[in-house]
Amino acid sequence: MGFVFLLLCFTIVTPTTKIKLMGCNNISISLELNFKKSNDLEGRVLIRCTQNRKHKRISTGVAVAPKYWDKIHHKIKSSHPLCNELNNLIKEKLKKVTAAYTKLLSEHDEVTLDDVILKMTSEPMTNFYDFALRTKMAEIKSTNKKGTYRRYEAVLNKFKDFTGSNLNINRVNYELLKKYEVHLITKLKNSRNTVSSNFSVIRAIINEAIRHDVYKSRNPFSQLHLKYEDKSKEKLTAAELSRLMKNPIPKIHSVQLAKDFFLACFLAEGTRGGDMIAMKKESIVNNCLVFKQQKTGTPMVIPVVPELMKIFQSYMGTGVYIFPLLNDEKVVDEIIVGNKLAYINKYLKELAKYCGIFKNLSSHVARHTFTDLALEASHGNIYEVQKSLGHSSVKTTEIYSRNRVNYDKVSLLPSIMNMIIQNNKQP
Repeated sequence: MGFVFLLLCFTIVTPTTKIKLMGCNNISISLELNFKKSNDLEGRVLIRCTQNRKHKRISTGVAVAPKYWDKIHHKIKSSHPLCNELNNLIKEKLKKVTAAYTKLLSEHDEVTLDDVILKMTSEPMTNFYDFALRTKMAEIKSTNKKGTYRRYEAVLNKFKDFTGSNLNINRVNYELLKKYEVHLITKLKNSRNTVSSNFSVIRAIINEAIRHDVYKSRNPFSQLHLKYEDKSKEKLTAAELSRLMKNPIPKIHSVQLAKDFFLACFLAEGTRGGDMIAMKKESIVNNCLVFKQQKTGTPMVIPVVPELMKIFQSYMGTGVYIFPLLNDEKVVDEIIVGNKLAYINKYLKELAKYCGIFKNLSSHVARHTFTDLALEASHGNIYEVQKSLGHSSVKTTEIYSRNRVNYDKVSLLPSIMNMIIQNNKQP
């Protein structure tokens, strides 16, 4: 931080005289006699702080009748029996305000009215990053979600580069976040989706601070809404899915494994790749997959159709997992699962070439493909598709039905497979 020049003017001799605190920003201070009600006999002497035409007021603890207030010189008239004592109290309060501002200015490049008020009202300073570390970050770490922890860590480090490490949590307001948004877009060239993803982490911490009664300002995210660009999800058509199922591929174990894994995710009603990798043999109960989604914790019961059971049976060797990707791992966490998914996705790119599919094939494409074909098979019944996918946005009544293990659930897969067969018959 460079040298900061501070000009303090204490002379109160004209109607327009103010105490001006000038650094790289400008806060002016004046005294006023303020009445809560029009019929009050005494008014409160307040210190009015102004910055960019916005005002904040601090009480001096002094109250006098209007006849004792000198409007020109902004002080208590000598006709008041305690004029010297009360004027000294006002001066002491003014000194504290300027001292608080000076201290803040030595610590920050910019100081806001809220900073001064918080300093003067003895609000405990809670560091944004320290709070994040001991609350939200600690919570994520306790659940062993290492991937999520690394994401939060990266986002917070980027924010820290912009704000500095000594950030009062109550300074994370709308104005600061709008400046940061401009910085991300213009300086770092981040996309709109990246900006919103970064802000979602900051929002989670602010919400946590509100729950802890630490954040005293207005929630900036009541004004700042996250916006995501509408990017189409990669998915396969019925014809492309048919080629993936039928086209011959070389006898390479990694490519065959990738194909079977993709089809298993699709046939298991669009199950996420991470859930399929961690799927254990014991999850097959009464010809259903019974498990909880890793991402949402939603209980799932998915019928195992014959085509899916055939794939499972071809991998029913030793080990507790259906697919042999985690059997040799002593510890299973988000990072390990992510690495295994990267391995599968690598060979799905190879598989796409053999099947004449010119798309960025990944395990998640199976989920998008199921969603698209399920909507068509169910004639647009989004509710039925939500049940199959286990989305958290279903109606409240559906939450209760998920809590019961329903082995009689009807799968949409037969209808989808019939669509694929019909597609193959077309010339």
